Amino acid sequence: MSAEAADREAATSSRPCTPPQTCWFEFLLEESLLEKHLRKPCPDPAPVQLIVQFLEQASKPSVNEQNQVQPPPDNKRNRILKLLALKVAAHLKWDLDILEKSLSVPVLNVLLNELLCVSKVPPGTKHVDMDLATLPPTTAMAILLYNRWAIRTIVQSSFPVKQAKPGPPQLSVMNQMQQEKELTENILKVLKEQASDSILVLEAALKLNKDLYVHTMRTLDLLAMEPGMVNGETESSAAGLKIRTEEMQCQVFISAFN
Repeated sequence: MSAEAADREAATSSRPCTPPQTCWFEFLLEESLLEKHLRKPCPDPAPVQLIVQFLEQASKPSVNEQNQVQPPPDNKRNRILKLLALKVAAHLKWDLDILEKSLSVPVLNVLLNELLCVSKVPPGTKHVDMDLATLPPTTAMAILLYNRWAIRTIVQSSFPVKQAKPGPPQLSVMNQMQQEKELTENILKVLKEQASDSILVLEAALKLNKDLYVHTMRTLDLLAMEPGMVNGETESSAAGLKIRTEEMQCQVFISAFN
C-alpha cells in the first residue's frame, strides 16, 4: 500500500461515524423512542422538525377506490401522529418563542387546534363565552395559549418580512410556497376577525387568581389511554406542568398589551 493510500485509509477510519437520522415512522413502531430521542444532546431530526413531519404525515389526504381525493382519515395512525406532535411541543414546554421561530403559521395553527381538541374545548365554541375560572386548569391554559399565539401572530404579520434571496426556480417549490402563503393569509384573516374576542379572553385571564397547568408528555399519554386506565388522574387534577398565576399573567400581558 502506498503512503498516500495509507494516509487516506487512516483518515477515513478516524472519521467519526454519523448515526443515521431517525425517520418519522420509527416513532410509530416504538412507543418509548420519542422520549429517548428528545433526551439526546443534539437530536436529529430536531424537535421542531419532528412536529412538522408528524403533522404533515397526519394531514396527508387519502385517495379512494374511485381515485377521488379525500380528507385525511381519522384513524389510529393519524391520531398517534398528532399526539406525538403535541408531546414534542410539551417537551419544549409550549414555548411560543421557540415554536414561532421554527414553525410556519399553518403548522402552529394545526398544532394549537389539536391542543384545544385534546383539552376538551368543543370545536366551534367561542373562547370568549367560556369561563376560565371554572374550566379544568389544562383546558383554560390551552385556550390562553391559543389566544396568546393569535394576538402575537397578528402583531408579527404587521411587520415587513425580509424576502429570502431566490434561487433557481423550481415549479414544485414555488407551488408549495404559494399554497403556504395563501393558507397563512386565510388563517390571519380568521385570527383578525376574532382579535377582539382574543383580547377579551386574555383580559379575563388577568383577573384569574388560581394556578393553571399545561399538558406534559405524561398527561398527554394519560389522555390517550382508554377510559378506566387512568387510575384517577384527570385533567382537573394537579397533573401537568404548573404555571403559577403571576407567570401566566406576565405571559398574557407581554403577548397582548406590550
